[in-house]
Parts: sequence; structure tokens; C-alpha cells
Amino acid sequence: MNQSSPIQPPDRQRVDEQIAASIADAILDGAFPPGSTLPPERELAEQLGVNRTSLRQGLARLQQMGLIEARHGSGNVVRDPEGLTNPAVIEALVRKLGPEFLVELLEIRAALGPVIGRLAAERSGPDDAEALRESLAAVQRADTAATRQAADLAYFRVLIHSTRNRALGLLYRWVEHAFGGREHELTGAYDDAEPVVADLRAITEAVLASDAAAAAATVEAYLRASALRMVASYTKET
Repeated sequence: MNQSSPIQPPDRQRVDEQIAASIADAILDGAFPPGSTLPPERELAEQLGVNRTSLRQGLARLQQMGLIEARHGSGNVVRDPEGLTNPAVIEALVRKLGPEFLVELLEIRAALGPVIGRLAAERSGPDDAEALRESLAAVQRADTAATRQAADLAYFRVLIHSTRNRALGLLYRWVEHAFGGREHELTGAYDDAEPVVADLRAITEAVLASDAAAAAATVEAYLRASALRMVASYTKET
């Protein structure tokens, strides 16, 4: 194998995913700038130590992500990752750039907070109120950080549904999906139940009282506080 290759050999588990991740990292490192062509498949397979079938599956993943484009007669041409918004590409950026890019993502997430809170307070109905109460209860019942994390995600899905704004839901899910596969590195943010439960209770009370200003403030405050905990957890785990 070529030891000077910018592409690192994948682990044997989930080979196609590892191939895609390895080549994506090389692209993000600038080893293959936008407009350049990846090495021929035979050469790539040798560098990675994989068979051609697995390589093609990995390349297919990169095409789905939008990182490369297969052009007849030219091979696999690298696209500009900064011009892409596919969640898988964003996840690759989180993996490569680490806490700094994670902070940027969490800033976007927190910025959505006031809109989420205000619209939920203004638009939620009786069914939404009941669903929000049940979601809060699930967070309160959670007895591990992992179950609390899952319950928190479920709570926000209910909260955002109550805004009746589908575009807002898509934006928030885009940020969520950007963490793709790294959720376990953020679980430490949920070790302490008290701030999570207290803040979600405050959000719930504001929304149920139809207090748009309070709901906007409490959602933003929670998302900013949880962002700090997530970055601390991510830094500790990586």
C-alpha cells in the first residue's frame, strides 16, 4: 500500500461507510481540491486495501453526499464541499473540524430557539399541549443520560411540530442530522438531569400559558446552555 497516500485505510466494519469517510476526509483536507479527479478505482482500491466492489459502494455514498460527481470519460470529479448542505457532508465537516465547527452548528440551533418558542406559544393547540406534557414526563422518567438525550430530542420534535411551521422543522432537523452518528459523544451533556428537566419544564409552562415572549426566551436559554454542555462532552470524548 502507498504509505504517502492522503487516504487512510478503512476499518473492516462497515467498509463502504469507512471508505466514504476516509475519502471525504482527504477531500476536506484539500488533498483533492474542487474540480480535481480522484485516482482511478484500481489505484484507490490498492491505497485503501479494499476490493473494487466495496470501493464502488463507498464512492456511491460520496456521490449521494454530493462530494463527488461521476462524469463519463473523466472519472469521479470532486465538488466544492463548502457549497453543499447534505447532512452527511456537514457530519464529515464536524468529524474533520471538531469542536469549532460543532460550536458553529450549535449557534445556528440556538438562534432558532426564539422562533420555535414564540410560534409554539402562539399556535399550539390542546393536542399539542398534551403531547408536550407527555414528552416532558418522558424526560423526567429517564434514568440514564442516553435515555434522557433521546427523550430531549423527542420533546423538541413535539415542540417544533406545535409551531405549525414545516420549514422551521426542516431547518432544525438539518442541524440535528448534522451530528450524524456522533450523538454518543454528546450524551455527557445529559449526565445531570436537573438543568435539563428544569429548563424543559420552564419551556412547557411558557408554551402552555401562551406566553410568546417567555417561551422564546426559555427555548433560546435552554439551547444555549445545552450547547455549552454538548461542546464540553464532545471535547472530553474526542
